[in-house]
Amino acid sequence: MTAVASRNWVLILWVAVSSLAYGALVAASPLFAAGLLGAVALIGLAFVAPVTHLAILLFVAGIVPFEVQNSYLGIGGGANSPGLVVTDLLLLGGVLRAGLLLPVQRLSGRLSGRPLIIGGLLAVFVAVVGLQFTRGLLLGRPPGDVGAEARILFALATFLVAMTLLSDHRQRDRVFRALLFLGLLLGSWGIAQWLLGLDFSTAGDFGVREGVSLTTVGEGQLQGGLFGYPVATVAAFAALLSPRALSLAPRLGLYVAIILNGTSVLLTFERTLWVATILGLAFIAVRAGRAQRLRAVFAMVGAAVLVFAAFTTIAPGQLQTARERFLSLGQYGTDDSLRYRRVESRHVAEKINEQPISGSGLAATIYWGRPWQQVPARTHRYTHNGYLSLIWRLGLPGALLLFVVLAWSIASRPPPGQTPLFLAVRNGCQGALLVLAVCNVTFPAFSGLSITPVIGVLFAVVAASARETPLSGLTRHAAGADHPARPLTPV
Repeated sequence: MTAVASRNWVLILWVAVSSLAYGALVAASPLFAAGLLGAVALIGLAFVAPVTHLAILLFVAGIVPFEVQNSYLGIGGGANSPGLVVTDLLLLGGVLRAGLLLPVQRLSGRLSGRPLIIGGLLAVFVAVVGLQFTRGLLLGRPPGDVGAEARILFALATFLVAMTLLSDHRQRDRVFRALLFLGLLLGSWGIAQWLLGLDFSTAGDFGVREGVSLTTVGEGQLQGGLFGYPVATVAAFAALLSPRALSLAPRLGLYVAIILNGTSVLLTFERTLWVATILGLAFIAVRAGRAQRLRAVFAMVGAAVLVFAAFTTIAPGQLQTARERFLSLGQYGTDDSLRYRRVESRHVAEKINEQPISGSGLAATIYWGRPWQQVPARTHRYTHNGYLSLIWRLGLPGALLLFVVLAWSIASRPPPGQTPLFLAVRNGCQGALLVLAVCNVTFPAFSGLSITPVIGVLFAVVAASARETPLSGLTRHAAGADHPARPLTPV
């Protein structure tokens, strides 16, 4: 009793002191006090409602423009100024929860060797990013630029956040529901940007960029959510091919997600995204069973017919732009965008040759121009080839850590005895990673805050395991509401 009373007095004293300190802070700086309270709430959300926390993290990173985050939803920050934003706080809370929970899950046998190996490689990769972050600051580079690049790569730690949820069968279905909901939101956001004609942002993460090169009638290219649309399209397509019968609501949701995000992919008018999405869909069809493969063909043809009919009726000009843009693939010999990328990559390769092992650090720059277009030389931090970009900044050993995880995640086979629905979702995540791997050749897919948290989740799904068959609202159970459905063997 004495020990309990002593702990109670300590708790009461701690609450009283904290309340007085916070009251003084409110009096001195109300805005900072409100921001501090919000930060604590965001971090605590990971412990109170972990699935909701993950969904909010992906939503804010993938849909909310970074300019909004940096100006209104953070601590410090502002134009060209470093600070903490909502995604930083959400990621911090998730990593703290994962750090406490993952050892317990390991001891209880919920985690196999796969997630531990992938998590270990990503942990070393994040440590390398931390070292290059410090190096960039010591070299006197702008703290805002160094911090921005570090934030994007640190977001791959979402792997840990997702793994704690996927290792718990009670949370897994809720995660899949959240991902479907986010896919619908993302596709709707893409269509809304196009219909509203939102201006292309300075951060390059939302809006419509004017003009479409190599076309006669192109008005603009959808840029907000650029990498998310093909990922959502491929992942939803794979889930739709699950040999387990889905209930009506999620099946309709998947169809709508495919149409919205597939249309958004088309409206980007980015040829790399088109080719990568087709490869991702083909990957899913090949990995599916024979019966599912036939369904895949019908589903792809049906979706293509619906999109074609919609564009023919509503926006025939955009269909002509898409046709001209696609045919321009044969003009690679005279395509200025390809020449731009070749020259840019040559300058980056020269920097890599100078420091191939140690790298150049975050926020490194190159200086070059385009005399064939009368564009004078200037300093560039952005580069289109994502593989060269990572090697340039982190060095070859550091970048290889991520490349190994990516290659394994795409090519690995699932453990035996997995549930059919989980296998379908896992195939979708592998197809989505293949899409991003292809895009990374001409676009830095690992250099955008809108997609790196998603990549962490994709890695986690591939590394996870789902041998048990829990009750699920996503599927129709012939056994009745009180009994789990018998597991179905994949065809």
